[in-house]
Amino acid sequence: MWRVVYTGQRPQKENIALDRIMLDLRAEGKIPSTIRFLQFKPECVLIGFHQAVEQEVRLEYTQREGIEVGRRITGGGAIYFDETQIGWEVIGNLEELGSISYEELTRKICTGVAKGLQKLGIKAEFRPRNDIEVEGRKISGTGGVFEGKFFLYQGTVLMDFNVERMLKSLQIPVEKLTSKGIKSAEDRVEWVKRLLGYIPQKEKIFEAILEGLEEELGIETQWGELTEEERKLLEEREEYFGSEEWIYHVKKAPQGEEMLFGIYRCLGGTFRVSTKVDGSVLQQIIINGDFFVKPQRLIYDLEAYLKHTPIQDVERRVREFFSSREWEGLNLSVEDFVEAVLFPLRKVEGLELGMEKKRLNNIIASIGGGLIENLASAKVMLLPYCAKPRWCDYRHLDDCGECGGCTVGDAYRLAYQKGMIPITITSFELLRDTLLWCAQEGYTYVGHCCYEFYEKRYEIFRKASEIGAKGVLFDIVGTTCYSLGVEEEERAYHGEFTVELDLMKEELYMSMEMKEDVEGSHTRKEQSFTLSPYFEDFKPSYYKIPKAVPTPQEDRTRTSMQKEVFRGEATIGEKTVPYREALELLARCIRESERPTLVIGPLLFWDFGEVELQDKAIKLRELIEKVGRFNVKVLPDYRPKLKKYDPAVEMDPPNPHHAVLHGRHDLTLLVGVHCYRTDFVIRLLKKHTDTKIATLCGLYGHPEAHLSTSFTDAQKLEDLIKLL
Repeated sequence: MWRVVYTGQRPQKENIALDRIMLDLRAEGKIPSTIRFLQFKPECVLIGFHQAVEQEVRLEYTQREGIEVGRRITGGGAIYFDETQIGWEVIGNLEELGSISYEELTRKICTGVAKGLQKLGIKAEFRPRNDIEVEGRKISGTGGVFEGKFFLYQGTVLMDFNVERMLKSLQIPVEKLTSKGIKSAEDRVEWVKRLLGYIPQKEKIFEAILEGLEEELGIETQWGELTEEERKLLEEREEYFGSEEWIYHVKKAPQGEEMLFGIYRCLGGTFRVSTKVDGSVLQQIIINGDFFVKPQRLIYDLEAYLKHTPIQDVERRVREFFSSREWEGLNLSVEDFVEAVLFPLRKVEGLELGMEKKRLNNIIASIGGGLIENLASAKVMLLPYCAKPRWCDYRHLDDCGECGGCTVGDAYRLAYQKGMIPITITSFELLRDTLLWCAQEGYTYVGHCCYEFYEKRYEIFRKASEIGAKGVLFDIVGTTCYSLGVEEEERAYHGEFTVELDLMKEELYMSMEMKEDVEGSHTRKEQSFTLSPYFEDFKPSYYKIPKAVPTPQEDRTRTSMQKEVFRGEATIGEKTVPYREALELLARCIRESERPTLVIGPLLFWDFGEVELQDKAIKLRELIEKVGRFNVKVLPDYRPKLKKYDPAVEMDPPNPHHAVLHGRHDLTLLVGVHCYRTDFVIRLLKKHTDTKIATLCGLYGHPEAHLSTSFTDAQKLEDLIKLL
């Protein structure tokens, strides 16, 4: 007979102390196998056993808001508990359940809890590795710890959840802190009140979960109380589990020139690895992160086993370690541990390039291959816009004037000298598309970002490497948006970060010495421009013509990326249609629209001397005259409007929705806007406005718009005019 207890609302230190006490007493045979229900008061953030507080929690926010921070005895990631959430725990002996594996135990317990929630009318199901979801949305995260054949497995049920407070408490990517990010996070989790419209009495929740666990585990239960010994031990131990000694016992690796850092992620979780290397010998290694292993001290034993190991023998020693002992990891393999340990050690190859040991951490990672191998084959150089001066007309362009005023100009010249393609990354979307392009073309890249960016965007680099995009990433110099707080992170995500950073110039030049100069390749092709005579009257009076603007070449160099979205001549919603059908619908929408707006992008606002674009500009002007009611807004470049601007005549590139909301436009037609920027505008307009969006694209179209035509030339504009 299994005991069931509800220990009420308690501070995190008491709940964590009870976890340890109950698991120990069960292993000693002093208490029966138990199902425990619990709640937390006050609210708190709990990190996993192998995690470091500083890496997982926004301490400035939790301290300001009075949110407690604690450490669980189980592995996994950081979680936020408010006072409404219900925790559940299963503490038992594996032999009672048939001596099943860690993964099978996870499946059975999660399935049991899901069955219980189903009894409340919630369509819950188990989702590997360790979540319970409702139609793809997470309602319960789970995890456990083993002591021999004894285990404690725990999880939560989200009752009424404050997603924004959770996101601000944890160290997560900044876009999740925006209104869009919060909405996105809300779409990925679920809670009882939103599903049922009310919060059932907690006793009903307990009863349902118990029934599900009884069915799935084949057990019988009865309600009971904590024993006197449990209560006594709680009084003795609770302070320890609230102490810094316990909460901070896993340290963020020390910062210093002696340690080499690396981050590795896989299906089973995240590893943050720090190594101390002396010559060709690994002297020390520190491993922490979000993962589940048993026995719990496995990581500590591995760290000790690898001390004083020659680097050339590290992989063999890791494999020996795991082959010589019994262990289990949730969705983890020996290969994952090998990769995690080797990740920072690959930086040692930098010594062969002449780099000083103390500067090796300026190499963030070599992705998809060895450092020297990737550098030798590098074809593309990725450069961050934030390393260009604020006053530079090229700051928000995929281009550079090479004036000598910043390290980006030096990098452009070096790239041309080595026969490489330099690209300035001005947005997250552009980075995503560029990595896809590198994979499709078989190009290896050399990139520049900060460690914080790499950690939070690791997934995009990993996915790109899986389809063929290898690369090397170097750190950058200066105060990054991540060190300035949430607000600056958000500004950077939208392309509005104003701090100037520098590239690691010395490391970049050393790394490129192995590549031969390509004669003549450093000659930069200029593309001149003037204001199009057909749109001079739409130029805002305050607008100062810059030295450089986005050119047609920015789209043409990425056609392989844009082909990914091509679905045919035109799209209306999710339907592919002949372009004539799309133009007929667009003509009808224009006629019926009360406040139609036309956005003219750089490709037509400027005259680049290309006949095809000039002809298109002529027809666009005729379209404007034909309709007569268009509110014309220009988007002449993609620099943020850091000063005042008039949303009646111009769009702010990071905030295109402001202009549409200002005019209350029910139809927005985009023409002459670069494809990567069009995608961004569509996303923001769909998020913040109700406007219908149409694009007359010169390349492969934009299916995310309500209506889009592909390869729109002057003739197709003429056809649209005739339909009006």
